[in-house]
Amino acid sequence: MPSVDVNGVALYYEDSGSGQPIVFSHGIPTDYRAWSAQTGPFSKTRRVVTYSRRYAYPNKREGDVTDSTVGNNAEDLRGLIEKLGAGPVDLIGHSYGGFIAAQLAADHPELVRSLVLVEPAISTLLVEDERSRGQMLSLLIRSPSVAISARDFQLKSLYPSLMALDAGETAKAVGLNVDGVQGAPGSFAAMPASQRQMMLDNAKTIAELRTKFPPFKAQIRKITCNTLVINGEESALWLRRIGKLAATSLPHAWFAIISKSRHFPHIENAPEFNERVLNFLSTSS
Repeated sequence: MPSVDVNGVALYYEDSGSGQPIVFSHGIPTDYRAWSAQTGPFSKTRRVVTYSRRYAYPNKREGDVTDSTVGNNAEDLRGLIEKLGAGPVDLIGHSYGGFIAAQLAADHPELVRSLVLVEPAISTLLVEDERSRGQMLSLLIRSPSVAISARDFQLKSLYPSLMALDAGETAKAVGLNVDGVQGAPGSFAAMPASQRQMMLDNAKTIAELRTKFPPFKAQIRKITCNTLVINGEESALWLRRIGKLAATSLPHAWFAIISKSRHFPHIENAPEFNERVLNFLSTSS
């Protein structure tokens, strides 16, 4: 299996096509396979690199995932791009991978030609510390419906999924996590078997949600490249608000909604997603 060693971290990757490089950064609880519906269409005209982040399948890495922070993952991504001689790249990141992609674009603008943030889980755009009652109360006063949506995710998905993971109940943990980010009970059970298996293979990465997320309200304004922010039409309200906040905070940003999708628009409605992103990439150079 092809892998690249970055600061002692072995990252599995797949590299196809030729032309201007595109790198895809996946979210939780997925891996490089999350982009299978993009690899073929995008590699017709571009070099496409998909990779698995440090604890994602099929990487062999022991540990309790506490070192899988946004910052460390951004450094992994930087090393991957540099070792593959790919930069500057068009960078596409989903959810937690979107936060990582945004961090890299802010810290190393020379490596990122354009940026696509898919349902970016940059939660610190809403509140810097989700455990702070004062900050959550402030959000409730400013945006009651968004605060309720975020709190609903915490109580019904985030905390129970982490408890299930600690108890070794991986299938339960994944189900709670996916149903929560989808904002719809039964979402995980309704997915095709191959998607469910991919997510079960990456149950361990749910623990990344325990890591401390960096403040990003000031950092995001350092991103100067053309950026497309994407939300699923039926995504949870708190995630849609993050998408809007990201788009309005960036100096050169466009916003798109993918119909008939929730938190995984690149999987749930790949044809529309691919068309939107390829159009953006063709016009953002």
